[in-house]
Amino acid sequence: MHKRFASDKYFKRLDICLSENFDISRSFSSEIVKDGRVYLNSNEIKKASASVQEGDVLDIYFPEEKEKIQLRPVDLNLRVVYENEWYAVVDKPAGIAVHPSESNNNITLVNALLYSLESVASEGEGDDRPGIVHRLDKDTSGLLIVAKTFDAKKKLQGLFKNRKISKKYICICAGNPIENIYEIENMVGRHPVTRYKMAVLKEGGRFAKSRVVVMERYESAFKAEVKIFTGRTHQIRVHMAHLGFPIIGDSLYGGKKATGYPIQRQALHSFSLSFFCPFERKEVYFEAELPADMKKLLNVLAE
Repeated sequence: MHKRFASDKYFKRLDICLSENFDISRSFSSEIVKDGRVYLNSNEIKKASASVQEGDVLDIYFPEEKEKIQLRPVDLNLRVVYENEWYAVVDKPAGIAVHPSESNNNITLVNALLYSLESVASEGEGDDRPGIVHRLDKDTSGLLIVAKTFDAKKKLQGLFKNRKISKKYICICAGNPIENIYEIENMVGRHPVTRYKMAVLKEGGRFAKSRVVVMERYESAFKAEVKIFTGRTHQIRVHMAHLGFPIIGDSLYGGKKATGYPIQRQALHSFSLSFFCPFERKEVYFEAELPADMKKLLNVLAE
């Protein structure tokens, strides 16, 4: 839904202007700005902190109101790696979205959690992401932490926000890197043209850091361990493509270089999580072995 607004006064921040004139929260205002839905004098604005001058014209493209999603338990044979009274660690299969959407509200990780766990943290009837603390792409497999209580969810989210949880991935990439270790630090944000993609940006975006260690080499590919220090959308996929070594199976970021291999999705797996547990007051470590499709790919590359 498109709305146009001509400001008759000065606003120090764009999100304040939107919340005051459209009766929406500042957090929602920031969200639609971040999503590229707000234009100031016909120019897309990416920062909620931008000022609005008297006489400025705003074009706001509000997302369509979503129908209420009915959540139901579904048995997806979800592997629960660990569980206690506060949280669970699960091994998400590739091909399953983490939470429901308008196009898919039946076969998601949330549906599997409702079936497999006795309780998941919920913020009320309208919460369509109960228990979800962090996410993985639909076609990325591996470990996820799921909150079972509301208090646990807040504490775990705090650990992620403050970068207190160590996350490591295994990926299989195309190419022959010269070095064995790469440290990547740059700014990642929405692609300036293709909005559903992310990209390394010269201006704007958010700081992203990854550390890549080459583990095994093949004729024209390699297996690597990647530790991420930040949690940006598609971070590893963007960083590996930026290095020139796209993840095999990732047609979105790797193009033809990443296709033609015997795997139907990006070869990316969240294989380890470790952190100091605030509930049990000890260091904990969890690991998930490579799924069958990535093992098969490695066997083919080794032939």
